[in-house]
Amino acid sequence: MSRRDLDLIRTVDEALRGDAFDLLAYASSVLEMLRRPLDADGNGIEGLPTLAEMVDRTLDDAVRQSDALLLAMAVLLDAGGPADAELAARIRAEAGGRWRTLPGWLAAPAAPEITGVASIDHALGADGTILVGTTLPDGAPLTATVFIDRDGGNTVDDAFVAAETLADALAAGTKGVDPAEYPVTEVSPADARERIRTAIAADLALEPQLVTESWPACRPLLAWILHALPEGGSGYPRAAEDAALDDDLVAAVEARVPGSADAARLLIALNRAHSGGGDPLRWSDTFAEDLLLELLPDAVADDGADPEALLGALPALVEEAHARSAVDERLTALTLEAIGDLAGDFLDLVAMDADGELPHDDPGARELSLLALRVGGRRQLDALDAVPMTRVVTDLRHLDDRARAGLESVRSLIERAGGEVFDDPEIVAAALRIADLLAETEPRLFAKGKPELAAAAIAWIAGAVNDAFAPAGAAAPAALMTALGLRGSSPVARAGSYLAALGVDDPAAWAEFPYLQDPSLLAARTRREIIRRRDAAKSASGA
Repeated sequence: MSRRDLDLIRTVDEALRGDAFDLLAYASSVLEMLRRPLDADGNGIEGLPTLAEMVDRTLDDAVRQSDALLLAMAVLLDAGGPADAELAARIRAEAGGRWRTLPGWLAAPAAPEITGVASIDHALGADGTILVGTTLPDGAPLTATVFIDRDGGNTVDDAFVAAETLADALAAGTKGVDPAEYPVTEVSPADARERIRTAIAADLALEPQLVTESWPACRPLLAWILHALPEGGSGYPRAAEDAALDDDLVAAVEARVPGSADAARLLIALNRAHSGGGDPLRWSDTFAEDLLLELLPDAVADDGADPEALLGALPALVEEAHARSAVDERLTALTLEAIGDLAGDFLDLVAMDADGELPHDDPGARELSLLALRVGGRRQLDALDAVPMTRVVTDLRHLDDRARAGLESVRSLIERAGGEVFDDPEIVAAALRIADLLAETEPRLFAKGKPELAAAAIAWIAGAVNDAFAPAGAAAPAALMTALGLRGSSPVARAGSYLAALGVDDPAAWAEFPYLQDPSLLAARTRREIIRRRDAAKSASGA
């Protein structure tokens, strides 16, 4: 018997000592992995057995724990189509009568009993949370919680199931939440089903798909619960087209910002087409982010829209619209803050030409765009200083023992090897900060693998972003490997997973232009050089 089989037996044994929730949750994760195997990044995994192959092999094995898992999977398959129902019937026919010691609900499965539904909706339509409370066949409570990103196309943002009542789940979900921003709203069971169903369908169309700690592992269990809800519901409502309202808003913005009518009309059209509620009287901070980083740069490139006019019209339109719809002032402030924070990034994006390249007709403008990318935007570039880095004491209490020990080992290796290779101690400090950031975002990186390799990769990232290596600097990647007792000339290959965890879109190409958009990871010497280049570029371009 393989180690994987032994792990399965132990897991099922533990689930059988609990209630129906434990076994159904595990069966859901196994069923989802067999149907749509994904890695942690949402990419498909090849080489795993299919669902049919797993069922064939497991039925032939005739092991009590494996049969219990199959019978729990059969419960979930009841919510599928004819092929799923046929497979569930086969499992019950072959495994259902083998064991008298299995829970009775496995032998006589029933649908979950719906105890209620609830919805927590963002006041400006940015997102929504739907909760569905149930009682399982053995009497245990279960509540499914589904987070839906409405501004992002009504896709699943996350979902999980918990062995708690709807009242307890709702209390936990609203604890510490501003009711003005996230009020609890009524939703019918049929509407809840349709909104979750639509979000799941949108999630399946994503490439790569979303993967979290609990999603899509709970998808089969969620589908089983949805099957018990009534059909015939409606999706999230969208505002009706109203040309008179649009004209009125355009005129009001034009009165506040002369020459902005065309920009205001474009913004209203984008809101109606892409925001969560399609309502030009409501503008969330997340939709403002979508506008400035995706929709408006495309509008400028494709339609020749005026970026300065858009930046002038947008805050005026938000203020005018929110005043008319009596939006809470705090929510308006959040949206305006997002616009102010991202305005520089928007201008950096539109500085690129239609081919996605930096402007080449103005060397000064091109240099400023490159420097802005390095530090996180035009605003950060303008405010950049050359104050020496200070040591930051990191709170590691959120890490488990294994990850904490791994991080401490990596930090020690970085300090030793970095001190040998880099002539600037602040680059070592930058590497330590990068390690701490990684521990915040992906602590599992430090719970496995060789710490010397991790230290080499992180130190290389810090050195690259601070121009420490040739031709800009005197250090050599091979020296890092040697200092850490490793073979090879460079830790570049190892660095990919760390760069991805830091938010780099294309780790393989990062070395061609290394930047992390975070001034706190730049040594004072590096920032001083960027400031010099910034001022020279501004003088050259007349900025």
